[in-house]
Amino acid sequence: MDGNLAADAAQDIDRILWIRRARSEVFGQGLFSDPAWDILLQLCAARARGRKLGIEDIVADVPGSTLARWAAVLEKRGLICREEDAGGAASVWLSLSASGALKMAELLARLRPLQSV
Repeated sequence: MDGNLAADAAQDIDRILWIRRARSEVFGQGLFSDPAWDILLQLCAARARGRKLGIEDIVADVPGSTLARWAAVLEKRGLICREEDAGGAASVWLSLSASGALKMAELLARLRPLQSV
């Protein structure tokens, strides 16, 4: 696990993702959409667990083409890295960049005091 992420960062992110999914279940699909945030959250959890995610592994309430566009925006801003599968498969691997990991760690640290509220 990355030293910049707290030991329980993956659990914090799982809670955030659970709330986001519950929100869609209660209010219905298509009302809430934030693909950039979904990508960052899931890549942060994967990094904390020492795993890589393919773009097809990202769960978001948007079409795959929208997800790909947002991944390109995040890459352009230096928050994520894209890596073509060296094995020749069509898969693209996504990961947080060093900058993206630092920003997510900062945000999670700011959210931690809210758990006691």
